[in-house]
Amino acid sequence: MSFKPKKISFQELSQRLSDLESKYGYSTIEFYRRFQDGEMGDDDKWLTWAGLYHLYLTSLPVRQFMVDAVPA
Repeated sequence: MSFKPKKISFQELSQRLSDLESKYGYSTIEFYRRFQDGEMGDDDKWLTWAGLYHLYLTSLPVRQFMVDAVPA
């Protein structure tokens, strides 16, 4: 089985996080705090959510920089 990376827009990423919040009843911030504290276990669904949030956190500053750097 091979892994094919998929590009995801910042808007799609934000929507997926919102969908997970609705599905599991936690804000992403609350989920991540509980995940980091070891309360959520290591089920694939939690690892995926944590990974998406990490991607969100690391891409937000880049996105902000790009918006600020592009002349109007």
